Amino acid sequence: MSSTKGNALCFRCDSCGAEIDLREPVNLCPRCGGLLEVQYDLNGLKRSAHLFREYVRGPIWYYRDFFPKVSDQNIVSLGEGGTPLVKSKYLGPTLGIENLYFKNDTLMPTGSFKDRGYSLAVSYAMDIGVKRGITYSSGNAGASFAAYSARAGFPGVVMVEYQASPMKKTMIMLYGANTAVLDFDNFAQIETMLDKAVTDLGCYVFVNFINPIRHEAMKTYAYEIFSELGRVPDFSFHPMGTGGGVWGTWKGYNELAAMGVTDKVPHMVPVQPEAVCWLKRAVDSGAEVAEMYGDSTRTIAQSISGNSPLQGGRRLIRAVRESGGAAMAVSDDEILAAMVDLGHEGIGAEPSSASTVAAFKQAVKAGKISSFDTVVCVITGTAFKQPSVVEHIAALPKYTIRADVDQLKGLLVRLKLL
Repeated sequence: MSSTKGNALCFRCDSCGAEIDLREPVNLCPRCGGLLEVQYDLNGLKRSAHLFREYVRGPIWYYRDFFPKVSDQNIVSLGEGGTPLVKSKYLGPTLGIENLYFKNDTLMPTGSFKDRGYSLAVSYAMDIGVKRGITYSSGNAGASFAAYSARAGFPGVVMVEYQASPMKKTMIMLYGANTAVLDFDNFAQIETMLDKAVTDLGCYVFVNFINPIRHEAMKTYAYEIFSELGRVPDFSFHPMGTGGGVWGTWKGYNELAAMGVTDKVPHMVPVQPEAVCWLKRAVDSGAEVAEMYGDSTRTIAQSISGNSPLQGGRRLIRAVRESGGAAMAVSDDEILAAMVDLGHEGIGAEPSSASTVAAFKQAVKAGKISSFDTVVCVITGTAFKQPSVVEHIAALPKYTIRADVDQLKGLLVRLKLL
């Protein structure tokens, strides 16, 4: 194995099985257009399995032995990863689930979990000599790409969808990215555009799955959660747009099992809005390929509102079925209630992130989760991403007082605190 690759061996195509050199700046398989997956030397990974014996809170690069190799001078890091695993103090006990945890990625450098993927993907692109790149984003990915590209001095273009909140658009601009608003009718049009950008224009694309590196960083969810808990959770709930977070986490847990670190894997539960729940429809019907469904404009969960699966959603269907999990869908009303629940836990989450808590509550009420189960809900983005929704569910203060001790006393009496 070449020392330039570390423990990673090659890319392998999901569709035709072709093996591609890791140093090639490829997106999709150059032979058939299929999705590429990094393959690893299992014995090499096992030599680094000691890293999981204790939890070290720090950037994702603590686990760099489990990524394609990147030289030190090309690593672009803003401190991403190592986010808290917060045990529920209110919601879990109220529903009779004592071991409910929130993986709080609202605390990432740009306020979302996308920083895991872009730290690795931009670093890797720099290392293999890519000179520029493009990405599509519903908002969070664009901000992350913009931030890491700015840090690296890496030229790029962000196409942010027209539905993204003004805050998300302006955050991308704050980091100085070349930015255009993208208009479209469905995600299938975006996929076609990106495929042609690769094949016809020679662009290097950073969109999940079309880019074969980003989801490798999402394996750190599995690594961090296992190391901090000391075990694998029974259920892992994830918001799902294109599905890189779900797939990467599932791959990470499978690596832990293959290395002999654990003898079990969690049930994977991707969560979408009811308005666009193409994965649930495919899984529940027994289909091997998901089809476009729904209207992206009919949900407040902007970050996970894509109504068309990338390459049929095959990877996500596999993750759900092989893990014995479920694909779930939640309403906007359930999401709003879950945002309030998370607020009581001290976590401010955007609507897409709160979808996992909404799905967890559904699953408990349906009897799918027992009181003995350990559950992790991944919270992927901060409430500050969509402030208008926060303003909708959290009213302005009811009381106004003068800076006067008597008025303060009156307020405390009214609130029954004195």
